[in-house]
Amino acid sequence: MGAEHVFEAGQGEPTGSSGGGENRSPWDKAWARSPQSPEELWAEIGFLSFALGIETKFVWRGLPSTDFEVKSSLARRLSEQGIEPTEANLRFNELKAIKAAREWGLGHSQYGYASDLHLLALMQHHGIPTRLIDVTYNPLTALWFACADPGLIDEPGVLVSMAVSDAPVIETVPVLPEQTYGSMEDPLGFDYSQALESSALNRQPFLVQPVVRDPRMTAQEGLFITASVPDQSDATPLWGFPYEANWTLLSVVREMKDMGVTIHGDRWPSFGTLGLIIEPDVKRKILPILEHSFNRSHRTMYPDLSGFGTHRFDYSEAN
Repeated sequence: MGAEHVFEAGQGEPTGSSGGGENRSPWDKAWARSPQSPEELWAEIGFLSFALGIETKFVWRGLPSTDFEVKSSLARRLSEQGIEPTEANLRFNELKAIKAAREWGLGHSQYGYASDLHLLALMQHHGIPTRLIDVTYNPLTALWFACADPGLIDEPGVLVSMAVSDAPVIETVPVLPEQTYGSMEDPLGFDYSQALESSALNRQPFLVQPVVRDPRMTAQEGLFITASVPDQSDATPLWGFPYEANWTLLSVVREMKDMGVTIHGDRWPSFGTLGLIIEPDVKRKILPILEHSFNRSHRTMYPDLSGFGTHRFDYSEAN
């Protein structure tokens, strides 16, 4: 998932401050619940996983601080350079990066050429900014990323849940059953450009499913989520996603809990998100549980050589 930062599934961007100079978290009372113990947190994860329908599919992301929002590394990089991260600027720069990568000699082998989307997934894996956002199918993995950054252990984190049952899934190695003028003109980028056009038209994000998976991606049960950036972004903790009023699951979950309802049809019918705030004392209590009971640690989440290289261990003199 990324080599530039140790805890890539916990990356985010501080939202800055309000007019009064106070920090403003994107995870306000409209978007998140605040369990006060590991037991309450576990109950919230279980309720959310089952209450919205047995066929509802979720992806998860861990943020180590409530100051962070879900925002792509490419959007962050453009903002840092004073470039407005509009859809036009994101698309221009990702095409520029793809072209440069191919000229560098990347993305082709004796088996042929990698699609644009596969190349972007490789870039994201190696810390090159893209619009792809790392997520996982496993809430325990995302929970570990929300808690395990030692530099932010004293700040509340967020376990971000996203209901994605109806989100289109695009594979990094496309299957083109029939040739069209568009696919013949741009066979390596056609599926991705079509997904972006559909995202803009239907105002919904889409999932990117890696077909070729390395040990780290397998261990983290990882995939990506992204979207075409709307012309006007609403104030939500999911930056650059086309916002709809029914996206926040907070009121739905609260109402279902109050009414004692556990199943809402077969599945939640649209995209939706809810954050679970993880207080610092809960972080400290749940980290050893994640390691000893659920095998979530730096070693298991980063089983490759670069993961070992970024592991923090103490050097000492020989006796």
